[in-house]
Amino acid sequence: MINLHQVILKPLLIAVFLCLAAPNPLLAATNILYLNSTRGDGTGDRGDFRHLIADTLDNYQDGTIFDVDFVQKHVAGDLASFLDSNPIDFYDQIWFDTSFREKTLLNNLDLIALNAWAANNQPEFILDSSFYRRNTSENTSTSSGEAMTINQALALQEAGGGIFIGTDHDVFAKTANQILDNFGFDSFFTGKFDITSNASFVGDLLLQPETVGDDFFVNHLQPLTTSNVPIGTHVLNANGGDRTIEIFENLFSFNPDKVVHIGTSFDTPIDDPQPVPEPNTIFSIGLVLGLGALLQRKKK
Repeated sequence: MINLHQVILKPLLIAVFLCLAAPNPLLAATNILYLNSTRGDGTGDRGDFRHLIADTLDNYQDGTIFDVDFVQKHVAGDLASFLDSNPIDFYDQIWFDTSFREKTLLNNLDLIALNAWAANNQPEFILDSSFYRRNTSENTSTSSGEAMTINQALALQEAGGGIFIGTDHDVFAKTANQILDNFGFDSFFTGKFDITSNASFVGDLLLQPETVGDDFFVNHLQPLTTSNVPIGTHVLNANGGDRTIEIFENLFSFNPDKVVHIGTSFDTPIDDPQPVPEPNTIFSIGLVLGLGALLQRKKK
C-alpha cells in the first residue's frame, strides 16, 4: 500500500520549507559608494584611516546588510566612473567623506553622473559636520562611533536611499557645499564653531538599533571645531527633482548659541507599522498548516 506521507506529502512539505527559507531578492544588500577625500592640511592624517568606517558598514551583520565600494583617495572623475560603470539604480547610497581644505573636487562629468543618478533615485540626505571626528588618527575606532555610522546607513536605507555628506568646518566643507549647491540648497555648511559638552541628540532616529553610548560626546565631539548644518526648508532645483525638502536637526550643541551638527531630510517615523507578509508567504504558510492537519488526520 502506498504511504501517502512518504511519497507525496513529506517531499511537498520539504519543498515548501525550502521555498520559505530561500533568500529574498528584495532583501539584497544595500550598495554604497563611499568616496573618501578627507586629506591634506589640517586633517591630522585621519583620512588615512577612513577605511575603518567603510569596513564597519561592509562587515555589519556578516556583510549581509551593506556592500561597500570604498575609494581611499577620491579624485575628480571617480564619481562619474563608478556611476557610469554600473546600472543607474545599482548604488542605493553615496557617501561623501570630505574634509578637503579650500577645494571643490567634483568636475562636470561627476555632476552630470550624480544628477542622472539622483533623477532616478530622488535621494534623501544626511548632513553631518561632526563626521570628521568619527574615528581617531590612529588605526582604531570606538563602539559608539561605529554604532552611529551603522544607524545612519540604516536610517538612509529605511528612507529609500540617498546621499550622506560628512565634513568639518567651513574651510574644509567646500566640496560638501558644492554638492548642496548642485541640488539647489538654499543654505550650506557654514561657520567655525567649537562643540561644547552640552550637546544633545534630537529624537532617536540615529540612535537605534545599535547603541550609541554617552561616550560618543567625549570621543567624537570634544575638542572639535565644526560647521553649522543648514536645517530648515530648502527648495531644490531640477537636479534635486524640483522638490521642497526640510532638513531636521538630529544633533546640536550650544557654544553659547545653538549649532546643529547632524541633520536629515527625513524625520523619526511615527507609529511605524509592522511589516505585512507577502501574499505568496501567506499562501505558503497556509499550505504548510493545511498539509500538517491532513497528515494528522491520515495518522488517525
